[in-house]
Amino acid sequence: QIFKEENPQLGWRAVRFCLARPELFRAQLRAMLRASTVGNVRIMLPMISGLEEWRQVRTILDDVRRELDREHVDYDHKIQVGSMIEVPAAVMITDLLAKECDFFSIGTNDLIQYSLAVDRINQRIAYLYEPAHPAVMRMIAKTAAAAKEAGIPCGLCGEMAGDPLYTEVLLGLGVTSLSMSSISIPGIRAEISHTNMQQAKSLAKHILQLGTADEIKGVLRQRYKNRNAIKMFLRNLNEEGKE
Repeated sequence: QIFKEENPQLGWRAVRFCLARPELFRAQLRAMLRASTVGNVRIMLPMISGLEEWRQVRTILDDVRRELDREHVDYDHKIQVGSMIEVPAAVMITDLLAKECDFFSIGTNDLIQYSLAVDRINQRIAYLYEPAHPAVMRMIAKTAAAAKEAGIPCGLCGEMAGDPLYTEVLLGLGVTSLSMSSISIPGIRAEISHTNMQQAKSLAKHILQLGTADEIKGVLRQRYKNRNAIKMFLRNLNEEGKE
């Protein structure tokens, strides 16, 4: 059955759809578990907003595991299961979720628009979509801290991950991996190779004390400019050495 939703971004999708259609969800889980024998597979649950959803999914997953065991179908019994952190409610309970998850992945695109009440495709308010908003930075820091406390990795995906302006501060905030389109990888890799973690942590600490997005972006832009100057100097020095 197909029906139209007035606001699908806040509607029946992701984990909500999966729990409402368990027969389809079970088929997907079976496929992922079976595929785990031939590759590095991890299961990540989108749009988790509370422990109730997480535990409902885990109950279904455990049931599917038992079903495969009865059928003597092989799968990776140590497959990791993690949560996307893209709903503000999830951020507020990351300390609780981290105790039951194998990893986190912060979905910045949705997290920003949900947190700032901004529809990115609405031209009248798209300017309010701001990755450098202090609230966004603090939510990333809170999520990464909860993951570190629980001893699990905390990745980050979305447009922020592929923007070199944010690379240093994201590492400083405690993000352990970045997911981006392939075209962005060389630039981000270069940024990481020129990042001093102690300085990145100091930058993150400073950023978390700032009160506006303009202040934060001002600091980040200056840092980015300085790093580019250093990279240019090292490149020129290397070229002179070859001569």
